Amino acid sequence: MLRFSGALMICLCCIWAGFSAADRLRRRRDFLVRFGTSLAVLETEIEFGRRTLAAIFSGMDTDGLLYGFYSRCAGKVADMGIKRAWSEAADAVSGRAALTDGDREVIRSLGSELGMSDVMGQKRAIERTSELLSERAAEAGADCERLTRVYRGCGLLSGAFAVLMLM
Repeated sequence: MLRFSGALMICLCCIWAGFSAADRLRRRRDFLVRFGTSLAVLETEIEFGRRTLAAIFSGMDTDGLLYGFYSRCAGKVADMGIKRAWSEAADAVSGRAALTDGDREVIRSLGSELGMSDVMGQKRAIERTSELLSERAAEAGADCERLTRVYRGCGLLSGAFAVLMLM
């Protein structure tokens, strides 16, 4: 009985690892798509809202789908400036959103341009970042579509293999 329960636990751990890897792909894809959509809202708010960036940020992330990115920015803008607040918010959500280093760099690059120019300059920076993020979101979607089943299957098969080897 003890041997069976140990084998079952090993198998479940391997399956969990595979499903966890597949979930990271899905979280990355979903975050990049949602963040791209939020950039369109940010662009509209900057162009027509005529409010400060801190006020815009505080009203952006109300549903929590962006893991509190904009609320982190809004809370830190007054203390450390837009560039540093944006960068720290990108670093803070990158783990939960399963972002790659390239994704983080694209997001950080926008923070260095927000608030540094006129409305048209900020609009161009947002459009440029939005294009880069849409490419990364398409890449993440393709990876998710292609690798989700692979990771889940590898987790299942490695669990079964480990159990067979230990029996």
